[in-house]
Amino acid sequence: MQRVARTMVTKKSVKQIWYARESGLVIPEGTVSDFSQSSSQTYLQIKENALALEQLYADANVPLPPTSDLALLIADAKGLSDSWLTGQIEKLQITQLFRVGHLDRIAQATLLLREVPDQTKFLTVLASGSLDLLDRKKSSAKNTLWELELWAILKRGSFNATLEEPPDIVVDFEKSRIGIACKKLYSEKHVQNVLSEAVAQIEARFDLGIIAMSLDDLVPPNKILHTPTQETMSQHISELNSRFLGSHERHFRKYLASGRLISALVSTSVLADVYQTRVRFYNARQSTIWTIPGLPPEKDKALRRFYNLLMR
Repeated sequence: MQRVARTMVTKKSVKQIWYARESGLVIPEGTVSDFSQSSSQTYLQIKENALALEQLYADANVPLPPTSDLALLIADAKGLSDSWLTGQIEKLQITQLFRVGHLDRIAQATLLLREVPDQTKFLTVLASGSLDLLDRKKSSAKNTLWELELWAILKRGSFNATLEEPPDIVVDFEKSRIGIACKKLYSEKHVQNVLSEAVAQIEARFDLGIIAMSLDDLVPPNKILHTPTQETMSQHISELNSRFLGSHERHFRKYLASGRLISALVSTSVLADVYQTRVRFYNARQSTIWTIPGLPPEKDKALRRFYNLLMR
């Protein structure tokens, strides 16, 4: 059975940040960690997830308009599986493969809402806005999807994570209460304002505060990454994250050094044609974590344990 929407095998790396003072002294300024996660599904499995999404909407009595982006993605997933099973796969376009991979990405996060009492508000938003991965239209649906994706990653990592407003996600971890403000960027203007808003959502309410920023919509529109291997794909995404952190270093240092936010997670997903691999078409995500030293020992230890579990 043909597979699609496979991301990289789980991997992680940790690097030290060094900062040169005006005096010439170079001191450790923090750490940057990269991690990625894997996913591989057959066309039939993705169709089953599409049907499960439809059933979730029906059970929740939430309308799923047939012209909505989500309904159209579900239709693509069902059509692709049927075309494969009936030997008509040659009629399909590459963009359809990526759309089906995107539907599976949505399903992996959204189907976990079955256990959430107020699932209706999330389902309604997802069905009422743009979910197009290749355009750069600002969308409440895409904002909500980022919250759900990160929440799903935490849930699958056995974290006690809940969706709350505000900030967006709350994790009860050991003896700490962690507030995570999820922000999806559509422009690199006013990043400091986004950080300030996250501080306002988190400050004084949680033991640890994290801002999680999705950079997906900073990637050029209507572009698919063509790269030979998973390693070059990983390097490309890591460089996108690192370039963003470097460009806005002063803002991150200002807010993280104050102790109001103690860590930043930036994440980018791309659509990629990895042409030297058996499974060529990927919907890949890689995240980079930035932390700085100088936290109280108990906070530093709790944060390190949290990220070690997240990256395992």
